[in-house]
Amino acid sequence: MGDFESSGAHPLSRILAIKLAYDAGIVTFVRDDLMVATAPLSRPQGVGATVASSTLFPQQSRMEFVASDHTLSVKLSTGQDRCELPTVYLDQRDWIDFARWAKDPQTVTPAKREFFELLASSANEERVVIPLSGAHLKETSKRGGASRVQLAATMLRYSRGWQMRSVLALRRAELRALFGGAPLTISDVVTLAPRAVFDMERPEPAAPDLDPEISDLIERQVWATVLTDLLIDPDPMPDEGKEVVEKWSQSFLPLATAIPGNGKAKARIRDLTRTRFISDLGTDLPGAAKEAGLSSEEFGTWLSDRSEEDLALTPGLGRMREVLHLRIANATEKWEANDLNDFLHLSYAAAYCDLVLGEKKTINYLRRVNPKVPAGAKLHYRAEDALIDLKRLLEVVLPD
Repeated sequence: MGDFESSGAHPLSRILAIKLAYDAGIVTFVRDDLMVATAPLSRPQGVGATVASSTLFPQQSRMEFVASDHTLSVKLSTGQDRCELPTVYLDQRDWIDFARWAKDPQTVTPAKREFFELLASSANEERVVIPLSGAHLKETSKRGGASRVQLAATMLRYSRGWQMRSVLALRRAELRALFGGAPLTISDVVTLAPRAVFDMERPEPAAPDLDPEISDLIERQVWATVLTDLLIDPDPMPDEGKEVVEKWSQSFLPLATAIPGNGKAKARIRDLTRTRFISDLGTDLPGAAKEAGLSSEEFGTWLSDRSEEDLALTPGLGRMREVLHLRIANATEKWEANDLNDFLHLSYAAAYCDLVLGEKKTINYLRRVNPKVPAGAKLHYRAEDALIDLKRLLEVVLPD
């Protein structure tokens, strides 16, 4: 590490700051005696031109970013990887309200104001975790301008680096659990692991030649920078995959409209909706069965005799299966492209988080399926109604 002398002390105990200057191609370490060391740095994959530099202050668990002509200060939970705090999942519209409150508390109603005040102070005091998900990244990327920067700054500040793991990865893990794999815990679902929000493999270390712990810290710093770059870019991104999602949403219409006028179909509606749900799982379901050692005959028997019961015992999959059943059974239901994000992310948030604030339609469906699935989050679609459960959650887990 350049001029830094090797010692028996913890490698991070004397580090005041680590600055990654992407434009200059230099990483700079500053020690508590103001000794400075530098090393070359190439712009890591995923870090776009929006972010000029990032500086980590390990002892403060804080990062500063220079991005899009803004300097952002973000508090990170760098000391604890396991999620052992109450978890609150906010839908995109509620993050937007949170950002409005952060900019000017008077722009939201007094009841919402009280909720966001408590949520913000609890996040700052590390009494609660507010994870970001792939849905948040996708929806934020569609926005542009100053409002996006304000939203991104709020998300980065209060999520503190916590993410909800990719719902596709969670789905595969729950499918493995159906056939004897380990069940998911909240620490599997809500994590600080770099890039967990994406369904992708972990990249090569950012600084493999440095001390492993420092290399890991730089990797986390790079990931936080990638996340910042994705969120704060003031230019909206094209909605990739929009046609596929719209096709998915419209594919339910023929089945939903055919059932009411067909007596045989109405009598077998749960079989029909289960078949549709299983078909949506694609190759992940048979892949999990094969990985567990099931033969084709054994898998077929499971599908016909046990799939309904086993799915109902699985927190995320059980909720999605039941919500899909209710929506298909409702011939008047309107399916929209953004339903897929709500269907996936709110179902998993409801399954594993403690409190979920989301859009009204999906929350109402999730409430209706609660008696048929394992216990999960308290569900609300109004911040003012969620306040009492947030207070109870904080009191029960961390009493004053």
